[in-house]
Amino acid sequence: MIKRITIDKLRPKMYVSDLNCDWIPHHNMPKEGRVPNQALIEELKRRGIKEVYIDTERGIDEEDALSQKEVESENQNKLNKAAKGYMDPAGSVSVEEELFKANKLHDKAKGIMSDVLTDVKFGRPLETEAFDDLADGMIDSVMRNHNALACLGRIRQKDNYLMEHSINLAVLMGIFAKSMKIDRETMHQTMVGALLHDIGKIMIPDDILHKPGKLDNNEFARIKQHVVFSRELLKKTPGIHPLTVDVAAQHHERIDGSGYPEGLTGCQICREGKMVAITDVYDAITADRCYHKGLAPTAALKKLLEWSGSHLEESLVHKFIRSMGIYPVGSLVMMESERLAVVIEASEKDQSRPIVKIIYHSRLKQFIPAQVIDLSKATSQDSIKNSVDPDKWRIKVSDFLS
Repeated sequence: MIKRITIDKLRPKMYVSDLNCDWIPHHNMPKEGRVPNQALIEELKRRGIKEVYIDTERGIDEEDALSQKEVESENQNKLNKAAKGYMDPAGSVSVEEELFKANKLHDKAKGIMSDVLTDVKFGRPLETEAFDDLADGMIDSVMRNHNALACLGRIRQKDNYLMEHSINLAVLMGIFAKSMKIDRETMHQTMVGALLHDIGKIMIPDDILHKPGKLDNNEFARIKQHVVFSRELLKKTPGIHPLTVDVAAQHHERIDGSGYPEGLTGCQICREGKMVAITDVYDAITADRCYHKGLAPTAALKKLLEWSGSHLEESLVHKFIRSMGIYPVGSLVMMESERLAVVIEASEKDQSRPIVKIIYHSRLKQFIPAQVIDLSKATSQDSIKNSVDPDKWRIKVSDFLS
C-alpha cells in the first residue's frame, strides 16, 4: 500500500515511492528507493521536504499515516473548498473571437522570445521595448477573454520548453493578477518579469539543462545559478522596473525558506514573488519534460494544495485556483454520459460546470463529432464525473483547443 507520511516519521529500511518534491525544480534526488540510513533522512529535512510517500509492501510500514486513496480524497475536498465562490467574468468577447487575435499574439511572443534568447547567448544587450509591447498585448487579450491564451498555453512542444514556459508563465500571471484585481501597471511589470524570469538559463550548459537523468551536486548547484544570472542581467538592463527584477529573482523562493537562491521566508518575499512561485510550479508540473511526465491540470492544482502552507502561500494558492477553475482550460474530463470532453472555457457561475467540447465515447472507444456544451445552462443534461489522463486514452488534447 502507498501511504503519505511526514518526514519526521521516515525511518531507515522504509521504501520511498515518491519524494513529493516537484516544487523543487530540477532537484537532484532520486524519486524513489529504500532509505539506507538516518543521514539521508537528515539531508531530506535540510532540503525542506516535509512529506513523502512510502510503499509498505517494499519496506517498513507506518500505521499512523493516510493511504494514497485517503490523500486523494482529502485533496479533492480541499480543491472543492478552494474553488467556492463565483469566478470573475472571462471577458467581453467569446473565446472563439479572441482566439484569432491570441494566436497572432502567441506567435509574436515566440518570435520575440526566440530572438532575445539568441541575443543573450551571444552577449548582445536586452531590448526591453519589445517586451513592454508584448506584455501590453497580453494584458489586453487576458482582459478581453483570458481563456484564449490559456488554450494556447496547453499546446506544447518538448523541444521548446524554455520559450513556451516563459510565455505560459506570463499568461498565467496575467490571469492570476486579473482575478486579484491588481492594477494594470503592476500587472504589466509582473508579466514582463514572468517572460524574462528564466533568461539566465541561457548561461547554463545544455548538457546540464536538458539532462534526462539525476543531476549530481555540482550540476544542481549550476542549475540554481540561473536565477542569479537572470537577476543580475535584468538589474543592469536600462528600463527594467525593480518589480520585474523581483519576480525573476524570487520565482524559486519558498515561504518556509527552502527555496533559492537566497532562502527567503514569508514576508521577505513580495506578493508577486509568491504568486510567480505558484504559477511557475503549476506550469512546470503540467509540462512533459525529458525527466518527468506532466500532470493533468486538475491533478496539478491538487498538488499545489498539498504543498501550500509549507512551501507555497496557501491563501494565494486558493486565489490562483479560483482564477483557473477546478477544471482548467485544456483538462480532459469524463462525463456522466461516458463521453470524454476537453474543457475550453470556465464557467462564471459554477466551477464544476464549465464549457466543454465533447470529442470521444469511452464505451464505444471511438471519436465522435465534436460538440460544444455549456454545462452551466439549465438545458444541459450532462455533467463531469472526474478529470482523466489524456495518455490513458491516447488523446492529444491540444488538437482540440486551437
